[in-house]
Amino acid sequence: MKMLHVLCTTLLAGWLTSACTTPDPEVEPAPTSPQKGYATGKAVDTGGKPLADVEIVANNTQLYNSNVVGRTDSKGEYKLQLTPGSWYVRGTVKVQYDNRTYVLDLHPETDGAFAGTEGAVRNLRWKLTGAKPTEFGATGHYGGLVEVYADNFFDTDKVELTLEPVDKLIDGSTGQKIVRRLEGGSIGDTEDIPLGRYRISARYVPTGQVVKVRVRNEGSYGDDVTSSFEPAYAGATGRYKLTLEARMP
Repeated sequence: MKMLHVLCTTLLAGWLTSACTTPDPEVEPAPTSPQKGYATGKAVDTGGKPLADVEIVANNTQLYNSNVVGRTDSKGEYKLQLTPGSWYVRGTVKVQYDNRTYVLDLHPETDGAFAGTEGAVRNLRWKLTGAKPTEFGATGHYGGLVEVYADNFFDTDKVELTLEPVDKLIDGSTGQKIVRRLEGGSIGDTEDIPLGRYRISARYVPTGQVVKVRVRNEGSYGDDVTSSFEPAYAGATGRYKLTLEARMP
């Protein structure tokens, strides 16, 4: 079984790297206990099944832009050889959904840095929701952000959104209807929505009145709109949002 691990010197967007050395020879599957000089572990999906061919990155906390990159095998396992120093492990899974490519951060089941000479087991899981670990610069949630711009009113914090999945979620699971009160003023939002394609409607809570909605700068306002999530900004990975406009009739 061939396991790729590569020493890299340049960090690009997300966890992607360049300026990498030639891959090393074959290595054995990741064990369940630490091996000196190696980061090992397993990546699984939201149902606990192995994730094959996902990218795993060991980042050196002491040397700027010094990383070791590898991919999981058919069993979801990886093994990366490390040099002395302090390291932490992250991973991403690439998913095709609704005619888009999503690059999603995996959740480290054990966080924190470790000594490369001692090695460590770092297992990762695909999560649809939940806060990302805040160590080493990570922020936000695994779910998406819904952002709502008010067109002809200002108190979006009095607006309630209803999001109904119109298909399977991004991981193939069945989603549930979500009802959320927005937070904010003239721009309201709600965080950590499982990525999927939703039919979205809104109401003004004080009166129960229907609020007209549309995808921002697209089409006409209606009683509901159907859309999936897009990158939070051009070229973004790991962060996705759905931006709407709302108007009182």
